[in-house]
Amino acid sequence: MPDAPTLLAGRYRLGDELGRGGMGQVWLAHDEILEREVAVKRIDLPEELAQGDAAARRSLREARAAARLSHPNVVQVYDILALDERTWIVMEYVPSRSLREVIAEDGPLDPYRVARIGVDLLAALQAAHRAGVQHRDVKPGNVLLADDGRVLLTDFGIAAIDDDSLTSKSDVLVGSPLYMAPERARFGAGGAPADMWGLGATLYAAVEGHPPFQRTSTMATLAALATEEPDPPAHAGPLAPVLDGLLRKDPAQRMAAEEAERLLRLAVAELDGVVAGAAAVPKPRTPADDESAPPAPAVPERRLRLIALAAAVVVLLAAGLAVFLVTRPSSETTAGKTPATTGPAAGPAGTAPGTTATSASPSPARSSAPPSSPAPPASASAKPSGGSGTDAGGRPVLPAGWRVWNDETGFSVYVPKGWRTSTRGTIRYFRDGKGHVLGIDQTDKPKSNPVADWKAQKRARVSAGDFPRYDEIKIAAVDYFQKAADWEFTFTSDGVRQHVNNRGVVTSARQAYGFWFQSPDAEWARYRAEVLQVVFDSFVPDRD
Repeated sequence: MPDAPTLLAGRYRLGDELGRGGMGQVWLAHDEILEREVAVKRIDLPEELAQGDAAARRSLREARAAARLSHPNVVQVYDILALDERTWIVMEYVPSRSLREVIAEDGPLDPYRVARIGVDLLAALQAAHRAGVQHRDVKPGNVLLADDGRVLLTDFGIAAIDDDSLTSKSDVLVGSPLYMAPERARFGAGGAPADMWGLGATLYAAVEGHPPFQRTSTMATLAALATEEPDPPAHAGPLAPVLDGLLRKDPAQRMAAEEAERLLRLAVAELDGVVAGAAAVPKPRTPADDESAPPAPAVPERRLRLIALAAAVVVLLAAGLAVFLVTRPSSETTAGKTPATTGPAAGPAGTAPGTTATSASPSPARSSAPPSSPAPPASASAKPSGGSGTDAGGRPVLPAGWRVWNDETGFSVYVPKGWRTSTRGTIRYFRDGKGHVLGIDQTDKPKSNPVADWKAQKRARVSAGDFPRYDEIKIAAVDYFQKAADWEFTFTSDGVRQHVNNRGVVTSARQAYGFWFQSPDAEWARYRAEVLQVVFDSFVPDRD
């Protein structure tokens, strides 16, 4: 790590380098105060811009722009540091690949997936524009496709703020000519239409495998941008009208965000076989919605028309009246407890499969420390009760390669060493970075019938299209603590068949948990036996 201290501000310990670009370098770091992983970016301005006081002001622009935004499709900024005449930005760590990497490694994406990515990116840009922020460098390298399925816009490195007097003409050529709007390349003009062009060029590259004006040199690219039209997309299908509208050279004639949203939703509906128009596809979630959505692998997913009954169920869910599982918030917070639920309704946070319209008011996190000697569970048949291979509390002897996790909310469980942990609302996550995810959620107001609640969840979630190519394996009661039920199913995420077991369990009259476990289907049998079973056998709930 040349020129980079190992500990920033006495708090952030830098680890592996995650990447670098024209505007900075990013490291994985550990926040030693909040004990969580973060991404830390050092702003490195081009030499021609890093002169005098203007350099310091410019280096703060990304932080100021990003810090004004709070949206599930924008990478969250936690902290801003000014050290040694450099600016450091502490951000949400998102295990992911950039869209640029995905295109380079996997080839062009299918139109359906690109349309769903477009809906999410457009939601991020609309939120930015409402806050008076222009991104000015929308391109595949600044789009993150998270391991948990979320789509996020990052790197507001040359962002312009409407009321920021620091914006100047020296910024004109900063950015990628391959995705730069014609008016910006020629005159330095920005504005929301320029971001719409960047969106169109990004979606074109995603579905075609190359940018619309890719040439052999930068000058040739700029010349083509000024004098030529992009080749008609060969693989866009229903996406073609929105690409055509977003890539109009005249910004006054370029498609606005509202029309782009309508056409993207029509493309999603058409590709999913839905005859109705854009109303058949739910609108992107607002930050308020995401603060109460359950954990789930967020992948661009196919959505079906919500029938009246499903809509009514969603309304009830939104009121927090008929939910069995805890919903997924949109930002990482300390763990708490959510009423009217009993566990995670579906998968890693911030995503569409597994999200619901549920709204619940979280109660404060428990501050009591976990028991030093966890008590055995209520159901002897659900766990070992002493004897060979178990400890005095009835849990299995800690396997090699595992550790004991004593959660601040009171529960205790074994987890594999090396799995990274984070919290999102009331949910504690553990991930190995290879597509295997464990989420543990909780509530102090359990529902009385886990099977019935899972069935209600399934009807609403599957009708909403949260799990593409959903195939149910079972919804059935299991012998675990006082009462429990498993919802097991498979679905397709980014072309990979995923296998999920969602267990809701009541441990007492005022305590319930939910376990979301997801693995690629091809590896399910092994991870179900070697990981999830150990989790179930070792889990000890809060005794308060």
